[in-house]
Amino acid sequence: MVMSKQQLRIGLIGLGGMANHHIRLLSQIEDAVITALCDVNADVLQSAGERLQVTALYRDYASIVQDPNVDCIISIVPNKFHAEIIELCIKHGKPLMTEKPFTATFAEAEALKRLYDASPIPCMVGFSYRYIPAFRYAKDLIEQGEIGDIRHLSVHYLQQWGAELFDTPYSWRFSKEMSGSGALGDLGAHMIDTVRYFGGEFRSVTGVLRTFVPERKLPGQEETRNVDVDDIAAFVATLRDGAVGVFTTSRNAVGFANDLKVTVFGTKGTIEVSCERPNELKRWAPLQGELDSNVAVVPVPEGYARNQLSDFLRLARGEDVPGAPTFLDGYINQKILDAIIRSADQGVNID
Repeated sequence: MVMSKQQLRIGLIGLGGMANHHIRLLSQIEDAVITALCDVNADVLQSAGERLQVTALYRDYASIVQDPNVDCIISIVPNKFHAEIIELCIKHGKPLMTEKPFTATFAEAEALKRLYDASPIPCMVGFSYRYIPAFRYAKDLIEQGEIGDIRHLSVHYLQQWGAELFDTPYSWRFSKEMSGSGALGDLGAHMIDTVRYFGGEFRSVTGVLRTFVPERKLPGQEETRNVDVDDIAAFVATLRDGAVGVFTTSRNAVGFANDLKVTVFGTKGTIEVSCERPNELKRWAPLQGELDSNVAVVPVPEGYARNQLSDFLRLARGEDVPGAPTFLDGYINQKILDAIIRSADQGVNID
């Protein structure tokens, strides 16, 4: 499917907190307009329609996907519904930007891959850290050989909101049925994608998953629900080029609001990037003739800022967009997540 350069009409599914981020990105793009909205909450749907001056309002996502006045879909819904919306878009030939993780289970991803191979559509997955200027600059430096061959990586993605200290109530993110996994799929998917974005394809993984808070109160109630997903996920990966990666992600890391940090150790130097420092990176290189290394904080040059949804609209028009996270990136990511889950707790006891 190749679309014209005329303004593309966007259907937005899911009006939770992340929707505001996508609405802001769309507001910066002249050739895109939101023409339809979808949410299960009628009050939220009506309010958003009035605010955005959109009259095509839907309570079910099948209807918005089939709307002939919608050219593209942006889906921001709980993980359980990702697969069905992707399937609908494939069947109706509708370009799609879907949030991560790609699906709740790898079985869903495999079924979608078969459909997609038969009837491909432009599809972007919401791996948004590819669009942080520092990460894009680091990718260029790595590809230019500035740190030599990659030997190992240290990656963490830490948030604090799930810690006991905050008494966070139960939500869909603590349900395996709704989310597929916990911190692993929520945050770990970004860690995996960032390493793949930097050029590291995975060969094998070994993981550990733990739940620290086994039950949580329902919002505004004393009644509790069991938590059946991980609060922390840690895993070691071997990459195809022989490099080794050590990964940790937690939603119980007190003191860390939202910190994705990647340190890439090469044969000639080291680069570190953090989402909390989007416009700079750290770089270590040996001083000439000495074992000691110097560290430099390097500002990101102009030209690395990029609107993710601008790239999505380019994909929707049939353009080639190097580095954009596509359907295949989502599928591979889900395959790696599944391998980590299957490998968890298979370690050797030393008691």
